[in-house]
Amino acid sequence: MNLLDAGAVVLIVFAFILGLRSGLLPQLGGLIGAVLGGTFVVFLIPVARGYLDQLDPAPRALLVLGALVLAVALGEGLGAGAGQAASVRLGQGVLGSADRLAGAAMAVAQGILVLWLAGSLMATGPVPRLSAIAQTSSVMRTLSGYLPPLTEITADVGQILDVSGLPQVFVGLEPFPAPPVDVPADPQARAIAGPAEDSTARVSAVSCNALLTGTGFVVRSGYLVTNAHVVAGGSSVRVNIGGQTFDTTVVLFDPSLDVAVLWAPDVKGKSLRFAAQDPRTGTPAAALGHPNGGGLAVIPAAVAAEYAATGRDIYGHGRVTRNILELRAQVEPGDSGGPLILKDGTVGGVVFAEARSDQDVGYALSPISVATDVTPALGRTSAVSTGPCVR
Repeated sequence: MNLLDAGAVVLIVFAFILGLRSGLLPQLGGLIGAVLGGTFVVFLIPVARGYLDQLDPAPRALLVLGALVLAVALGEGLGAGAGQAASVRLGQGVLGSADRLAGAAMAVAQGILVLWLAGSLMATGPVPRLSAIAQTSSVMRTLSGYLPPLTEITADVGQILDVSGLPQVFVGLEPFPAPPVDVPADPQARAIAGPAEDSTARVSAVSCNALLTGTGFVVRSGYLVTNAHVVAGGSSVRVNIGGQTFDTTVVLFDPSLDVAVLWAPDVKGKSLRFAAQDPRTGTPAAALGHPNGGGLAVIPAAVAAEYAATGRDIYGHGRVTRNILELRAQVEPGDSGGPLILKDGTVGGVVFAEARSDQDVGYALSPISVATDVTPALGRTSAVSTGPCVR
């Protein structure tokens, strides 16, 4: 039980007592008002996207979050007031002696609605600590089995509240992390990653007047692989490798899998090979990345699980099923697109996201999935669209 679970117990008990005292109509009115208030904001968001997209991600998320909370609270207050006035005129209420019991039941339903809304907002919201609490809440896990996440009803809310720029790996809550596995010590991780360091690049893209940074790696002379969300909307994409900076051309952009291929004819680094099969649970590895756009870092890692995950594309739209690896590794912004290097020197996955519920868990795309996607693009030289920005 965490803080959200404890708060849920207090809220439900308080709602039950309040419902007993007030009766059915005030609670029914409050529930209807809260639903109408929240629905109004949800339907208003697509209309206001032109304005919202001009704001920075964090203020935009806080504005939408505040509007939702205010609309629900205002709707609940007005509805409860109208219901109370009607109840006073009716005397004992519409159900007579059973009115108070019905009010308690309706109040509990209203409390569950508030928990569902608050938990959904926290789980996808801009505050990592609150997101982790919601993701690991037993109450939210139970509710998710019966109620759809708010982002399933409207993807626009999830896209606006998520300020990370990373793809939604899962629809709804993340699964609980797999049991811990042994992670190689730093010296062992450096030995695993060493041969691939000269083939790993920092990727930067100017996107909607913002500089996005990530990681990429050479898969053939002149060709590098990275994540699509690293270069989305990019008007100028460059790579820095071996102390030199090169302009690139995006020749493959797949927002569903979250993969892109860059062509930079003057890049001659050693080509890294994808593993012939997905690594199994417990496989030791090392990820290479440029955390927060800084220098190249070696990240000790191990494969904790492998499975198919249903999430959304990099824009928060549609449903996408990806074959992914759950990693026991500390993945940070800027590591996206980096290679997961196995002991034999092959690429065992492409890092693309971090967990919300556990800072020691990251996610990588299956090497088989990525290899299948990028191989046809090797040899292309014509630019493709990088789509709109992700933030």
